Amino acid sequence: MLDDEVVAKAGEAGVMLDAPELIGLGRTVQLGDVGVFTATGHVRYDYGRGHWDEYHGALIGGDLLWVSVDEGDVAVQRALARADWPDGRDGFRLGGTMRFGGEDFTVTEVENATLAAFRGQLPEAVEVGETHLYANLTGPGMAILSGERWSGGQAWFAGHWIDPFAVQPA
Repeated sequence: MLDDEVVAKAGEAGVMLDAPELIGLGRTVQLGDVGVFTATGHVRYDYGRGHWDEYHGALIGGDLLWVSVDEGDVAVQRALARADWPDGRDGFRLGGTMRFGGEDFTVTEVENATLAAFRGQLPEAVEVGETHLYANLTGPGMAILSGERWSGGQAWFAGHWIDPFAVQPA
């Protein structure tokens, strides 16, 4: 057996494949009209037929964000406080609808995802191998809602899709 980083980190943090990224830890980028963002944490989720990356960090001014990159698509989202979660019970049913911010959102994707690797600072403790049920909901324009369920918890995020070509070095 080879004694490399993958073996040394097994069960701890996973190892990220080094590849060109739109966003990187500590690298400041302009997220189109959203603002200047610096990632402090990076999580990779595997959903069977592929993976996506999520970056946690802050805009200049301190607003915390999650930026998701999946097959070149980029979404910018903020975590919602429990009191701000969307209305409805159909958030994890494909084709279901939920109301948020006075608008209707439709569930367009429901899957399980497994945390494959992480690095940097994150707002909560995570563990390689944990599985979440996630749902993505499409709203008017470029609006997106995302929900996550896991053993003992749930979270909701709201934001919008941005043009990946608008992600530029700052």
